[in-house]
Amino acid sequence: MTEGLPTLQVNGSQAAIRLNRPEKRNRIEPADLTELIAICERVAADEAIRVVTIESDGPVWCSGYHLGALADGERPKYGFGDACDAIAELPIPTIAVLAGGVHGGGTDLAMSCDFRVAAEDIVLVMPAAKIGLQYYASGLDRFVRAIGPAATKRLFLTAERVPADELLRIGYLTDTRPAGELHARVAELSEAIVGLAPMAVRLTKQAIDELAGPDPDLDRIQKAHVQSSRSDDHREAMAALREKRPPRFVGR
Repeated sequence: MTEGLPTLQVNGSQAAIRLNRPEKRNRIEPADLTELIAICERVAADEAIRVVTIESDGPVWCSGYHLGALADGERPKYGFGDACDAIAELPIPTIAVLAGGVHGGGTDLAMSCDFRVAAEDIVLVMPAAKIGLQYYASGLDRFVRAIGPAATKRLFLTAERVPADELLRIGYLTDTRPAGELHARVAELSEAIVGLAPMAVRLTKQAIDELAGPDPDLDRIQKAHVQSSRSDDHREAMAALREKRPPRFVGR
């Protein structure tokens, strides 16, 4: 199935990945996995892109992988977790724009992003155990590292509908807004990211992700700090402070 594949739109320093199956709760088909990974490769290779959002229309932002494909025994080239990993490994900040509910594997697709900004009326449902599945390892690891084991058990071992205010409290969501204000908040957050020094943002994201893992290389992280302290962008930022003007970053 190729109709309704995810698409990428680039507007200067900002990019948007869009899921395009609103009539099917923006579920992910096997062909979508390959396309999402290809989109991530294009985004990672374009140094002009400084932030990327993942968006969709309809009452459900994403409902995860198509269960019918699982039932048919179809084995695509990539697994759902591979697509989530590709998003998590992007070198630039990512924002899940949750205008609709988050169901099934869609919860991990959103968790793969650095920020999750949601409308106040959304709900999350993680029904893996209800359909007889232990969730795949990389997805569970992502949840436990981000929100801890207790909150992860709250989502995975109950299959309850969890509202946005509770998701914000346990740390799954970064921010919530009334539905009519959601995109304005995302634009504000995107502009804040774009205004920072791009090399410093990339190095800092990489360092934070490594520090959240099991065996961070502190020497490598410190070397990256020294690299940033000697960068053209750092010198430009210091000059801009002295001259009381906005900095003009070049990404090196």
